[in-house]
Amino acid sequence: MIKKIYPLNNAAYQMPTMVYYGRDSLFLLLDIIKEKKPQNILLVTGEHFKTTKEFRYLIEKVNNLTVYKPIIKKCNFETINKLIHFCRQNSIDAIISIGGGTVIDMAKCAAAVVVNGKYVEDYLVSGTKQIAKRGLFLVAVPTTSGTGSEVTPWATVWDRIKKYSLDSKYIFPDIAIVDPCLTYSLPKNHTAEPGIDALCQAIESYWNINSNLASDKYALESIGIILKKLSRVVNNPSPESRDCMAWGSLLGGLAFSNTRTTICHAVSYPMTIHWGVPHGQAAAITLPPFIEYTFPVLSKERLLKILDAMQVKSPKEAAEKVTRLMIDTGLKTRLSELGIPKRSISLIVKEGFDPSRAKNIPKVPSPEELECLLYGIL
Repeated sequence: MIKKIYPLNNAAYQMPTMVYYGRDSLFLLLDIIKEKKPQNILLVTGEHFKTTKEFRYLIEKVNNLTVYKPIIKKCNFETINKLIHFCRQNSIDAIISIGGGTVIDMAKCAAAVVVNGKYVEDYLVSGTKQIAKRGLFLVAVPTTSGTGSEVTPWATVWDRIKKYSLDSKYIFPDIAIVDPCLTYSLPKNHTAEPGIDALCQAIESYWNINSNLASDKYALESIGIILKKLSRVVNNPSPESRDCMAWGSLLGGLAFSNTRTTICHAVSYPMTIHWGVPHGQAAAITLPPFIEYTFPVLSKERLLKILDAMQVKSPKEAAEKVTRLMIDTGLKTRLSELGIPKRSISLIVKEGFDPSRAKNIPKVPSPEELECLLYGIL
């Protein structure tokens, strides 16, 4: 059964993306193409999807579909600009992006910049351009359960030693299709890392100072699902558990799309840049201590709701439950396990205090408090 989440735009919550969820919902692409009638469609996808029966089916059924051939490993200036150039040279008017967060973010950037002009650096480095209008028609189809990129208005771009975010209401995908079947063959690490990232996003959305009734509803349901299903889907997956994780991830994306993330994500970026720590792992490693730091300052009503969603009785139990989940799914809980030495904590504090993320929590730690917290998980 296909579930539909229709676009919603009001004073508190904005979601212009039409969302379809359910097994085999990928094949709705044929109806979407028939309705929208794009002339030149570009399929931007990861290498694994190119080996699937679904890929072969699309190639056979869609005559005006071109497959983007370069292998996509990073979403950086070079790879995005190559895609932009290809779209312009080939008069592409629609992009279908099927893959993980890297693939979808790259397509979101290209779709926007092709229409708005110039190249991605002009928006992220020099600041001479802004995304002022919608880009190419874009359908985003995730093949992992975790990033939420199919329903967010930004894209993460890495440039060697710096992380950027292309951020605009105009880069929400037009349509998101979440087909759990595309996640059924994921290996353990590509299940655990995005999965714990989705949990982190949902919790950060709930304690966020920008939260609202809609984001809270999505976040709390997401938290409950992921805590129940992530260990199972990593260690003994079934179609049912994969379906639940895809739904939980989507809900988390719908939540933090309107609140953004907070301190856990802010301090994760130096870990990824300098030590190559996978994003989900880097974001979640500080989640347990920040739960104990942040939960007590929530109002009594809000605290009780999230404790109930997590099926625990205190912030300490909540932190312990997340720690156990990380261990059960093969993730690390100590910085030293990630190869991050004690002497580098000051660097993480210096580079990880991004105001656009770190200050979204109700109790912002001082640099000294953040340093102390990081020492606690060394």
